[in-house]
Amino acid sequence: MLNFYVIFKKGNFENKILGRTTAEYLDREFSGCDRIFVDDIGENEVPTDKPVVIIDTDSPLVTVKCVTGLIERMKRRGLNALSFGDGICGIYLGGFQKTDYSTDLTEFSKLGGAKSYNIVYNILKGRIIDRHLESGVIIPSADTVFVDDTVILREGSEVLPFSRITGNSEICGRVEASYVCDTLVEESATVLYSHAVCSRVGARATVGPFARLRNANIGEGCRVGDFVEVKASTLGGGVKCAHLTYIGDADVGDKTNVGCGTVFCNYDGKNKYRSSVGENCFIGANVNLVAPLEIGDGAYVAAGTTVTENVEENSFTIGRNRAVSRKRE
Repeated sequence: MLNFYVIFKKGNFENKILGRTTAEYLDREFSGCDRIFVDDIGENEVPTDKPVVIIDTDSPLVTVKCVTGLIERMKRRGLNALSFGDGICGIYLGGFQKTDYSTDLTEFSKLGGAKSYNIVYNILKGRIIDRHLESGVIIPSADTVFVDDTVILREGSEVLPFSRITGNSEICGRVEASYVCDTLVEESATVLYSHAVCSRVGARATVGPFARLRNANIGEGCRVGDFVEVKASTLGGGVKCAHLTYIGDADVGDKTNVGCGTVFCNYDGKNKYRSSVGENCFIGANVNLVAPLEIGDGAYVAAGTTVTENVEENSFTIGRNRAVSRKRE
């Protein structure tokens, strides 16, 4: 237990920055000492048996190391109180004994105007990146990577330039130039130039470039290519949807191929419906699958077909106008 008492003076303590409120940063940092959160501070609330530190909850940069160093410096200089520059916030070695000494340390910067916010944001960002680098995460260009404090980056994972990872995401694979929020990227999986929210990317799967995942569950070894959107859907292991496809409210079985330009038509203008595609199916290019719909295992749907009725397993389905060719006059 640290040998000082901390009082957090409530400011805008619900302000969030890089995934946490300012109060959460402070509470975690000073977890090893007696601490309370109060709205107003009176002299009768301040114990005199050990140093008292009063910190505004708008100041998430304050650390135990900083406070400990200041207390030692005060004792060497014979100071009883050290103000942090405004109001009552400061360090007190013996109650509210006032002095003229004050400090303007960067660690006590508040989330105030745009300039102050920028200072706090970039220092917190640097601390988060340093913590991950020390744990074995590969981040070649820290200046262009933004990671929330709530994110878990596993040892050996890679976060490459121009990536933004937020929320309760966990990265075990590789993310490059992508926005990832509340998403699990499993080992050896890659998310490239893409947007993933509330999703899972299975081991050895590849997503992107320019793909979008929303509440998607991407199985192991899947290929989700360029300009593919997967929404509220599950793709089994080894599914391939290489480009220009919309998969919405659907379950796609293992090793099925979904061709270019295929659309899962899940909305009739009033309600949304789900589709189910079995394993080892072939869905050709420019196919429309009108939900609700079930396609059995091993089915083959030819390019250009609009499917409105269930398809039996191991069947062949085609629906297109006959091409007529005439000599030009």
